Amino acid sequence: MFATKVSERVFLLDTYAFGFPGVVGAYLIKGSKPTLVDCGYASSYENVLAGLAEVGVMPTDVKYVVPTHVHMDHAGATGRLLKEMPNAQVIAHEKSVKHLVDPTRLIESVTKVFGETLASLYGAPVPIPAEKITAVGEEMSLDLGGGLTATIVHSPGHAPHQISMILDRTKTLLTADAVGVVYPWLKVMIPTTPPPSFNLTEMVASLRTLRQATPVELLVPHFGVRKDTDWYFDNTIQRATDWVEKVRSMSKKGMTPDEISEVMVQGIRSEARLQSLELYAQVLIKTSVMGIMNYIDKGS
Repeated sequence: MFATKVSERVFLLDTYAFGFPGVVGAYLIKGSKPTLVDCGYASSYENVLAGLAEVGVMPTDVKYVVPTHVHMDHAGATGRLLKEMPNAQVIAHEKSVKHLVDPTRLIESVTKVFGETLASLYGAPVPIPAEKITAVGEEMSLDLGGGLTATIVHSPGHAPHQISMILDRTKTLLTADAVGVVYPWLKVMIPTTPPPSFNLTEMVASLRTLRQATPVELLVPHFGVRKDTDWYFDNTIQRATDWVEKVRSMSKKGMTPDEISEVMVQGIRSEARLQSLELYAQVLIKTSVMGIMNYIDKGS
């Protein structure tokens, strides 16, 4: 099963990244203007299509596709999905447009950070025609049909080109990676602070802005629906802040990125009372450490 009902019009689509459930989610908003928020990796685009089929939405009916930012787990499948969704318009932040039109530099960056083996597992994004993209600045209103509107908000910190979406009537917040990661099997939050552009100050500011919308639930890409909104906001800030200070301290002692990552992996494993962590969780932790070290190196 790829689709889980969240509410009358909203469904969580599990992309089964790398074949695993509960890792990367997208969200579908049904109605007269079906809207897909996030797309998953290019390598799992067929699972997104399977999720649409489960809830009775034809790809040709999709009106909007909203990759919240251009990281591979959110936007990688966008171009491939658009080939099946000829009537869809892409809604993305203005800073991400160039990477969606020409993903060459994005692919190079991902390969440099993760290596060729992992990059090949993610799949290569397909270029998107510029005329198919509507650019968002700081804020934009989107009519989803049937009396439902959404406010799209620029939410940098995790990435400078990230946007989040608030469903105005229901006060549902589709967070993107403005918040931390809690895998269903792990139950412990991992901050998502990747290179090259993680910025703690911007992340905290974005969370404060999103909190002012007083959301009653969070739709988190990694992973699922959260009703404990205050805990999730607070813990995201606390975790990211704590990790920055821990990484800063270990870096000053001359520890290598791999050594620091291993310390953080063991910390999460111990907190979760697990003998081991799935490889993708270990990769996330290492990536977060790399992003924090880059942030520190910039003088922050």
